[in-house]
Order: sequence, then C-alpha cells, then structure tokens
Amino acid sequence: MTTCARCGFTYGALARPALPASMRAHGRAVAQRVEAGWDDLGARRLPEEWSPLEDACHVRDVLLMQRDRPYLALVEDELSFKPMYREERVAFDRYSAQSPTAVAGQIVMGADLLAHAFDGLGEDQWARPLIYNFPGPARRDVTWVAHHTLHEMTHHLADIDRILGSQ
Repeated sequence: MTTCARCGFTYGALARPALPASMRAHGRAVAQRVEAGWDDLGARRLPEEWSPLEDACHVRDVLLMQRDRPYLALVEDELSFKPMYREERVAFDRYSAQSPTAVAGQIVMGADLLAHAFDGLGEDQWARPLIYNFPGPARRDVTWVAHHTLHEMTHHLADIDRILGSQ
C-alpha cells in the first residue's frame, strides 16, 4: 500500500465495493465547498498554488477523463492513456473564471457517472491490465484507476479545505 504524505490517502485501504459510494460522497463534498459562497474562490493565495476553484475544476476534469477509462480498459488490450495536461487545462479552460455553481453541479454529475461505471464491474473486469502514464508509465489495473481517482478527489478536497481554512 502507498500512502500520500500530504492528504493521508492510502491506496488499497478501501474495499472495491465501497469505492463508488466514496467517489459520490467526495464529489458532493467538493461541490459543497465551491457552492459555499467564499469570496474570491478563483484567486490564488500563492502564485504557485491553485485556487480552490482551480482545484475544483481539476477534480471535475479528472472525473470526466477517468469516466471512460474503465470501459476502454475492458475492450482494449495493452491500453495506454494519454496525459490530461493538467497544468495546461488551468489556463486553457480558464478555471479561475468559471461559475462555482456550474462547477459544483458538474462535479456531482461527474462523480455519479464515474461511480456508475465502477458499480457494475465484475471481478475479472476490476483486474483488467492497462498502462497508466501518471506520474510515469506503469502497469496498473482498473482497481488502481478507481483508487487513484479517489486519491485525486481526496487530495484536492484537502487542498481546498486547507486554503479556505486559512482565510
């Protein structure tokens, strides 16, 4: 098991059947933070640190990117995913200028769609191999993709809470 030093998430600690419900709950939690009405949600507190709204937009895009990955892994052999270009998306999609209310709804929808994809998997489907290219190319399986997605949600929720808590 690998534990993230910054957010405390441990890969493999949550049983597979609990992953979809946890994704939905984390999606709602991130959505609640961006709907809470904080001033300057899109403003960065430090130049090198994403704003809470940028973190939320990233969570939304992770959910949408990951949503098709289990399905693709079930039909393609030796599947290798292209990177999502996370840093470039912040500027290209103008994360800091987006509507917090719209982003919140998109996160809840994305979490539900992704959780639905994982809800219906059978034992052999969870074990389907793939190549995941973040942080570097590595052989993984669909179970790892689910844990990694939940880690992204947990990590960025902790970042949002830390930033908003310091106001």
